[in-house]
Amino acid sequence: MDFAFGPEDERFRAEARDWLAEHFTGPFTVLEQQPGGHPGEGRGDMAARRAWERELGTGGWIGVGWDRTDGAYGNRAATLTQQVVWAEEYARAGAPGRLGHIGENLLAPTLLAHGDSAQRARFLPAIARGEELWCQGYSEPDAGSDLAGLRTRAVRDPAAGTYRITGQKIWTSLAHEADWCFVLARTEEGSQRHHGLSFLLVPMDQPGRIEVRPIRQLTGTAEFNEVFFDGAVARAEHLVGGAGHGWRVAMSLLAVERGVSTLVQQIGFAQELSRVVRLALETGAAEEPVLRDRLVRQWAELKAMRWNALRTLGAAQNPAGSPARNPAGSPVRDHAQDSAGSPVRDHTQDPVQDPAGGRVPDHARNAAPRRAAPYDLPPRNAGPQFPGSRDPGPRDPGAPSVAKLLWGGWHQRLGELAVQVRGAAAALGPERWTAGRPYELDAFQRLFLFSRADTIYGGSDEIQRTIIAERVLHLPKESRR
Repeated sequence: MDFAFGPEDERFRAEARDWLAEHFTGPFTVLEQQPGGHPGEGRGDMAARRAWERELGTGGWIGVGWDRTDGAYGNRAATLTQQVVWAEEYARAGAPGRLGHIGENLLAPTLLAHGDSAQRARFLPAIARGEELWCQGYSEPDAGSDLAGLRTRAVRDPAAGTYRITGQKIWTSLAHEADWCFVLARTEEGSQRHHGLSFLLVPMDQPGRIEVRPIRQLTGTAEFNEVFFDGAVARAEHLVGGAGHGWRVAMSLLAVERGVSTLVQQIGFAQELSRVVRLALETGAAEEPVLRDRLVRQWAELKAMRWNALRTLGAAQNPAGSPARNPAGSPVRDHAQDSAGSPVRDHTQDPVQDPAGGRVPDHARNAAPRRAAPYDLPPRNAGPQFPGSRDPGPRDPGAPSVAKLLWGGWHQRLGELAVQVRGAAAALGPERWTAGRPYELDAFQRLFLFSRADTIYGGSDEIQRTIIAERVLHLPKESRR
């Protein structure tokens, strides 16, 4: 399938490109995305990153294409192909990983699918303005990949109209910056596993009731945190999906996180691969046959991920097998074209494109993968039907797990390649050690170290394979106690 870019899409592209050129300047350019960067990274000037979120919100670029059944929330209306355009232009500009990713791309589609009108009216406009940041309260020390084993409890106080939350969450990305946390907690006494859970929206500014402790990572940063709740208060009207129905809401959100919402990651992945290939050409590592084979394989696997993601999107949009169509009603084809019918060029996706925009010299191209076709991919907030749709969950129960397995392992192998092409120099830091700066890493070292976690967070590979085995292949279930 292919997303055809028509005249309206190209006008939208020009608008997005012009806006980014005008606004991603001055103090914001220090935030430019680097290899190894990710939305939850703890590096960079947090004040500047918050200001960038507000700048995006003022321009209407947060929540592009959200479902408008109940009205707009301060953002732009956009077709599916226009959302692809925005993701491409954002990546092309080198704009930073988003602090508001969790609110925009995880919570917002969940509220659109399961929240009531009051919840949507309260929280979505603030997310769209870039004013309120969110974190995700799921994993616990004894309930990580096995989320149904969580122990955090929320007790209802009918007189006060609130819930009191007690427990601990872990690996909570950007909790130290978040204004709110959506928390999965046990609200039914004596309930077990996935029964009796509820999905609550909890303000983080509760001194003495919520404590955030950063967890230092291999990269030297501390984007992940432990969060301790000691009688933290959540209002009853901020319970999403009804009491005891938290598991259904949580799984819907995870389908967005693990599934088709990862499509736009591949735009960043292609940029990272381009930089690694360029480095291999500069160092001469690409002349080594085994390493060159790994580079080509990495490129081919990224193409396979793209096709799998598009297949998943097409199947969800088109369960009956008729030609897939975009939101404007035009057919979705198998290669990107412009309005004149020519293939659409996407320089952000070219593994043999210089990241600065220049072409790789002709004499070097024989040592690198051939030019990739455009990665015409929907953005991270895309649901299997359309981003922010009423039904963000995929029809194929194994699709999110397959997608997670594919990209987690691929990105980890890219990190390994990033240091392999540098050889012994990869063991050296970019700056001389000092007492004030004892742990400096360059972009490729960060990519290598952080990607070690790709096969763990968001659901470990082992859990994803169990889901596929039990829910898709219907193999006997693993014994659980």
